[in-house]
Amino acid sequence: MENYEAGLRSQDVHQGLRNMDPHSPALVPLTKTRLVGSAADVASLIRGREVVQDVSALQVIAVRELDVAPSSFEQVLEVLETAGFVDLARNSRGEPVGLTENVPVYRTLYEDLGAAWRESRPRQIEEEMLAVVRRLAKGPIPVESLVSEVGIDSHSDEIVMLGRDSSILRVESTLDGDILYSPFSAFENPSVLNDLLLEHGSTQMQDEFEKLHGHQGLPITAGAYPMLTDAVARGLISAPSVALPDGKEMAFAVLPYTLDRELLTGRKPVLDKALAIVACVRCGQQFGGSTNVASALSILSALLDPARGRLAPHSSHERQYALMRNLGVIRFGADPYPGGTWVQPVFVDTPDNREAMVIARELIASGEMMAGRTPSLETRQLLDLDASYLRPIQTVSRTRARPDVSPTQYRGFWDALMGRGSL
Repeated sequence: MENYEAGLRSQDVHQGLRNMDPHSPALVPLTKTRLVGSAADVASLIRGREVVQDVSALQVIAVRELDVAPSSFEQVLEVLETAGFVDLARNSRGEPVGLTENVPVYRTLYEDLGAAWRESRPRQIEEEMLAVVRRLAKGPIPVESLVSEVGIDSHSDEIVMLGRDSSILRVESTLDGDILYSPFSAFENPSVLNDLLLEHGSTQMQDEFEKLHGHQGLPITAGAYPMLTDAVARGLISAPSVALPDGKEMAFAVLPYTLDRELLTGRKPVLDKALAIVACVRCGQQFGGSTNVASALSILSALLDPARGRLAPHSSHERQYALMRNLGVIRFGADPYPGGTWVQPVFVDTPDNREAMVIARELIASGEMMAGRTPSLETRQLLDLDASYLRPIQTVSRTRARPDVSPTQYRGFWDALMGRGSL
């Protein structure tokens, strides 16, 4: 696994554990991964601040808002300091009291944190858990395929149980066995996974989901992608339709993977716009009419550019971008050329539309979006308050699930403690 993936998936694991009791013994095997995942969240929180005057205030926010374990906060700072993301100011007792930040952009951030995770020499079960999380980002997988697909040697049952209990993964039970899928995948109706498995088989299901992850906005037909076509028909995934040059409709399948659960509920209209944008620009790429779009990303960059915000007129624009127009993402301006009769797509620059465009750009560029990997604006603004105001937050708690260990696992801990085995 590349360092970038290791850093990214460590944050996924931490996000999956955020509603769990951090003191549960069942989470001990994931200690190093949780530490790096917490570091990713804290780095995203302080990026752009330049200076944090009061580390104790940062600790309160990290514990309350990011679910960083209080006892590991200084270790999180050490991870960031070793990676070169922060310079810590310490008092006479050696305690960190302030910091200056130099947090890089996402790609470098996750590459460096992934290297830190690897240098920490994580346990085998942590490596296998990250491999499972990475695989589930591409789509569901039957439990029976974990060993062959992911290469898990000896912890498959333990990983499934821990992942299920801690919300790192979800399990859909079927007559033919259990199917694993990620809680961060935007499935509308996971219960139909059983029907898809029975109808199309494990290999077909995995192959088509993996192709979709590698090409968000995949044009699907029953002949080329029977499982995905069935998944759309059953309401499992979304596939906005766009008119082709011959007047027929083509569905473009999209399966977002996001840590921002609000995008799947209260802010779903933003996500719906993003999926429509992906479908429209993919149509222009592959079914452009007289000419195809050379780069979907260049189209989105042109619309997002405040100095431009529009596309040059084209004979196919009215057909290709009608869905974006209908959702209020763009409007059709008049052809600026003398005697011109084509339309000119003009970006309607609102916060929701801009967010949807950024999500679409990330889906096309990397197969998943970065939404949810940066704390909310409200959380970041808490850094402007001092620690004396924030301290009452520490008295607030929420009810958390506490995944426990089985008697067999607990016996294993005691055997290791007494020198009769190892974890």
